[in-house]
Amino acid sequence: MSGLTDEIQSRGHWQVVIRPEVFDASRVPDVSALCPIVQQASVQLGGWDFPHIDRREQPIIDLDWAGQETRWNHYLEIWRLYQSGQFVHLSGFKDDWRDQSHIWPPDQNWVSGQRLGIGTTIFRFTEIFEFAARISMTAAGDESMHIEVTLRRLAGRVLWVDAPNRMPLAQPAKATIDEFPYLLDLPRTELAANARDLAVRGAVELFKRFGWDRSVEAVKGWQSEFGRR
Repeated sequence: MSGLTDEIQSRGHWQVVIRPEVFDASRVPDVSALCPIVQQASVQLGGWDFPHIDRREQPIIDLDWAGQETRWNHYLEIWRLYQSGQFVHLSGFKDDWRDQSHIWPPDQNWVSGQRLGIGTTIFRFTEIFEFAARISMTAAGDESMHIEVTLRRLAGRVLWVDAPNRMPLAQPAKATIDEFPYLLDLPRTELAANARDLAVRGAVELFKRFGWDRSVEAVKGWQSEFGRR
């Protein structure tokens, strides 16, 4: 994508692809409609939206796609929406970029690439599936949608409790895999009706790869805390 792509991929990162199952190069005929579609579907569950829309910066408009790049403190991300309806999002694990942050600077024990926050991970899965549900209902969506969520550079990381009022893990939970893909093909009606459940299932499957096996209901308990913060 760009030089920022290489930078993001040099540390732990998320890659998200959301698209209709049926390819149509001109699904969105007007390239100028792409950014408004993303703005319409954007999710803001906390202080930072997904995908991030920087209204102070003009978006990049290419031949068949539009998008933005963001580098601000520990937030590094790129998104693009193509006229085919394919949405691609690349973002760094926030914890890995604290050395670039003035608002969340590293403490003396911080080392990039060592951990993955449980709450932050559930939160991101939820944002992704909420956004997927919304964009499936726009001109960029279709009756059947394909979703890919991939986390990379996981090997050797440990899960850590980054939510208030929760006890630390009793035993270390460490990943031995380096990449985790979560792929789904499903009707947009199901996506719209069950976005949060689908997000929880993705997080549950990821945590199992760290040896931390929790029920869907237990992870839903973490997810429900977002609305109370």
